[in-house]
Amino acid sequence: MHAEFNPQKGSIFIHLTGISGAGILEGIPWVSYRMESGKLQRANLADHGGSIHEEAITDVHGTGSQLVIRQPVNPQGIELTYRINTYAKQPFTLLQIAVRNQSRKPIYLEEFQLFEATPAAGGRVGFPERIGELRFFKVGWHGWDFTGLRRRGDRNTNTRLEAITRVSYGNPATPPIHTRGEFWSEGWGVLADENSALVAGCISTDRQFGQVHSHLRPGQEGLTLSTQADGILLEQGESCESEWGYMQLVLLPNPEPASDFVNALAREMQARVADTPPPPMWTHWYHFFHDISEELFLQNLDVLADKCSILPFQVVELDDGYQSAWGDWTTTNPKFPHGLEWLADQISSRGFTPGLWLAPFQVIAKSTVAREHPEWLVKGKHGKPIHAGFQYNLFTRALDATHPAVLEHLRQLTDKISHQWGYRMLKLDFLNAGALPGRRYNPKLTRAEALRMGLEAIRQGAGGETFLLGSGCPFGPGIGIMDSMRIGPDTAPSWEPYFHWIPWAGPLIKQEPSMPSLRNALRHTLNLDVLHQRLWWNDPDCLLVRDVDTRLTEPEVMSAVTLVGLSGGMLASSDDLHKVSPERLNWVGLLVPNLGLKGTPSGLLEQEMPGRYMVKLKAAAGSWQVVGLFNWNNVSAECYIKFEEFGFPVDARVYVFDFWRRKAWRTNNNNMVFPDVPAHGCKLLRVCVVVQEPQLVGDTLHISQGGEIASWQVKGESLLIETVDMGRQVVGELWLALERAPGMVACNGEAVNVEHIGEGIYALQLRFFGKGRVEVGL
Repeated sequence: MHAEFNPQKGSIFIHLTGISGAGILEGIPWVSYRMESGKLQRANLADHGGSIHEEAITDVHGTGSQLVIRQPVNPQGIELTYRINTYAKQPFTLLQIAVRNQSRKPIYLEEFQLFEATPAAGGRVGFPERIGELRFFKVGWHGWDFTGLRRRGDRNTNTRLEAITRVSYGNPATPPIHTRGEFWSEGWGVLADENSALVAGCISTDRQFGQVHSHLRPGQEGLTLSTQADGILLEQGESCESEWGYMQLVLLPNPEPASDFVNALAREMQARVADTPPPPMWTHWYHFFHDISEELFLQNLDVLADKCSILPFQVVELDDGYQSAWGDWTTTNPKFPHGLEWLADQISSRGFTPGLWLAPFQVIAKSTVAREHPEWLVKGKHGKPIHAGFQYNLFTRALDATHPAVLEHLRQLTDKISHQWGYRMLKLDFLNAGALPGRRYNPKLTRAEALRMGLEAIRQGAGGETFLLGSGCPFGPGIGIMDSMRIGPDTAPSWEPYFHWIPWAGPLIKQEPSMPSLRNALRHTLNLDVLHQRLWWNDPDCLLVRDVDTRLTEPEVMSAVTLVGLSGGMLASSDDLHKVSPERLNWVGLLVPNLGLKGTPSGLLEQEMPGRYMVKLKAAAGSWQVVGLFNWNNVSAECYIKFEEFGFPVDARVYVFDFWRRKAWRTNNNNMVFPDVPAHGCKLLRVCVVVQEPQLVGDTLHISQGGEIASWQVKGESLLIETVDMGRQVVGELWLALERAPGMVACNGEAVNVEHIGEGIYALQLRFFGKGRVEVGL
C-alpha cells in the first residue's frame, strides 16, 4: 500500500501500488471536541504551516516507514499529529491521530476521524474497473449485534425493537441510522464491488470503540473510519491518541477478505489463542433455564457420568438461576441450599471440571453490592444509576470499572470462585454493561478503557489457567483476555425467534436479527468465522439436538451439527440428555474429539448468510475437502457443487461421499446437483481426487471424515489403519476403495462386517472404544 498527504487540503490518499483509481482517493482526517461552553468544534490537518517528515519503524507488523504530519496549535489551542505507517511486506496502511490540549482550559474529546472519504466532506473512494453496485459487510458491537452483508436497498439493521434492545444489543453511543443504503459497522467493515474490497477498521482496540460508516446511495458513496472518545476530559498539556486505523485494498475473489486485518489485529492486541481446542462442555441453560435447582443439577450430573462413554464431556457449567441476586454471585438462593463451593466439589468428584456463569458488571438495586456500595455504579446526567438492560424480569445497573474498589471487588470475586472454590471455567455474560455510556469515577477514561480495565481485573483474579468465555462482550477490549468468545446471538430450540409463553408474537418477531434462534446463531457462525483461532476460539453457542421439547426439524438439527462441527469452535451441549434419542446423542459424538477444524464460508460478500462452508484437510488418510452445502431458504431447493470452484482440476475424477445419506459416487463431471434439499437442511460432502487404491472414500466415525485417522499404512497384503484416541464409544463406518473384495477385516482383534457398496467400494462397520486399530486383508 502507498500513502500520500496533501497539506493544502489536509487530506490523505491511499492506494495499492500499480492499480490506478483504487483505494481512498481522498480522505479527510479531523478531531471533534467541546470546550467548557459546550459547543462542538473540529480541528483538521488543512495547511497551517505544519511539518512533514518520514522515519523508519519496526513493530509487530515488520519494518516500514512512518509519515508524521505535525500541525501547529490552532487558535483554540489544539495541536494535532497524524501518523501513516506503511510496511515492506504487509498489504495494508495504518493510521493514527494524536491530539494535545495546549489551551489554558480543559477540553472534552468527542471523536477521532481517521479519514472521511465521502463526497459531503470533499473525499471519495475508488474501485478499479468498477463492476456492479457497492455492498457493505458490517460487524456488530458484540455477538448479539447483527453481522452480515448489506446492500443499497437494505437498512442498517432490520429490527422493530430498537427502542427496547438498543442497550443490550448495539453500541448505544453509535448514532442510529434508519435510511436505506447507509450503515454503521463496529470495529471493522468491508466495502466491496465485484472485483475488489476496501477493508477498514481498528487494529488496536483497548482505548476507544472504532466505527466504519458507509454510504451506498448513488452520488453519496463513501467510507469513514472513526473512534469514539466519549467526551473524556483532557486537561491543559495532556494528550490523547486514537486507536490505530487500518486500510487495505483486497482483490476479489478472496475466500477470507478480512484475514489480513484479523491477523494484524491479533498481533497488535496479543490475542490469547490456546494450541488445543476447549474441552467439550454441558450446561443446563437451554433446557432448564431459570427452573434449575441443586437437585435437578445433580440428577443431570449423574446422567452425564453415566453417558460419558458416548459423550465425554469434561466441563459442566452451572448457568443462570443459582444466585441470590444479580450482582451477589457468591451467595445462592434457596434452590441451592449447599452453596457453590459444595456444588463444585460434587462436580469434581464425578470427574468433571466445574464451570460457572456470572454477569460481573451487572447488579440489581436490591443486591447487597448495590445497596452497600452505591458509589460503585455508573451514573446518568442527574446522578442516578443508568439503566443497564432488562434481563428476563429484572432491570439492571452497571458497575463502574474505573473505580479502584470495583476493580478490587472483581479480582477478589473471581479469585474466590476460581481458586478457593475450583471453578476453572467462567462464562462471563452481559459484558457490554461495562461499556455503557454514563458518568464514571474517572472522567479521563473512555468506555472501552473502562471495560478493558474490568476484564483485566477479572483475568488477574481468575488467573491464567482459568478458561474465560465472554458473551455479550464488545469484541475489541476482550482480545488478549478471553480464551473463547460467543460470536452470535443465543441459539434456541426454534429456527426463528419464538417465545412459547407468548406464541401470538411469533409472526411479529420472527425476522428479528438478534433475538435467540438457531438461524441467528448459525448466521454469525458463518459470518464471523474469520475470528476463529486468530483472536480466540469461537463459541457458536450450544448444540441442541433433542427431538422433544423443540420446534427444530431434523434437517435443521443436521445443519447445526454440520456447521458447528466443521467450523471447529467450542462444543457445548444443553439438552436434558436422558430425553435425547441414542441416534441424536451419536450426532453430538461425531464432533468428539474436537480436532480444531478451520474452514471458510463461500460467498461472504455475496449473501447475508453464505450457503457453503469448506474445510481443506490433509492427514494420514490423504488429502480431501469437506464441504457443507446449506439451503437457508424456507422451502426445499436444490444445492450444487462445482468442483473447479473448490480447487479441483477440470474433468478430474473424484469420489464424493454424502455423509448424512450414506452414499458415494465416483465422477468426472465438473459439478453435481442435489435436488430437493429440505428447508434449512444441508448436504455434507467429502470430496477427494481418485488416486491409487486402497483409498478412503468416506467415513462416518467423525465429522472430519478422516481427520481422526492417525496412521494409514500398506504393508504387503495388509492395510493397517489406526485412529487417534476418540475418548468415546465409536460406532460407524470406513468406506474404502479397493481393487478387490477384502480378505479378513478386524478392529482391535474383533471381526468386522463388510458391505459391498458397488464400484469397488466397501463399507467397514466398526465398533470400538478409544483407539481403533483396523487390519484389512488386501
